[in-house]
Amino acid sequence: MSSPKRLRALILATTFALVLTACGGGGTETSTTISSAGSGFDFGSPADPADTDRTVEVAVTDGLVFEPADFTVSPGETVTFRIVNEGSVVHDFTLGDQATQDEHEAEMADMGDMVHDEPNVVTLPGGETTQFTWRFPQSGTVLIGCHQPGHYAAGMKGQITIEG
Repeated sequence: MSSPKRLRALILATTFALVLTACGGGGTETSTTISSAGSGFDFGSPADPADTDRTVEVAVTDGLVFEPADFTVSPGETVTFRIVNEGSVVHDFTLGDQATQDEHEAEMADMGDMVHDEPNVVTLPGGETTQFTWRFPQSGTVLIGCHQPGHYAAGMKGQITIEG
């Protein structure tokens, strides 16, 4: 990861940690709000949950699938993803283009059980639920993947089509 990307990731990770601390941790469901300023993603940006147009629930399972794996959103739509880990092992939900998926897969292969500090990635221990909100500005395709060791290679991936 290049130095500007690392700095941006560090800033976003710090923001993420502060938000999580402010929200408390008393249950098994968390919600994150991350500033979209300078997100640097071509496939959209983090958004405020108050701006949500729609909530999409995605289950992650120990069968190494996302349910649903494929869905459609409209250009300009702000979506809150409610990610539910129905399994007992750790899974993640990585939102991004193919380059992002490939980069994250390589990072996970090098670092194993790394802590995710990027606004487009959430990690969920078994039985936990979290949510985050994302704005999709334009038509195209965004991929989802789980990059816990072996999961992506086994087919734990999906696709979001942005059209309207």
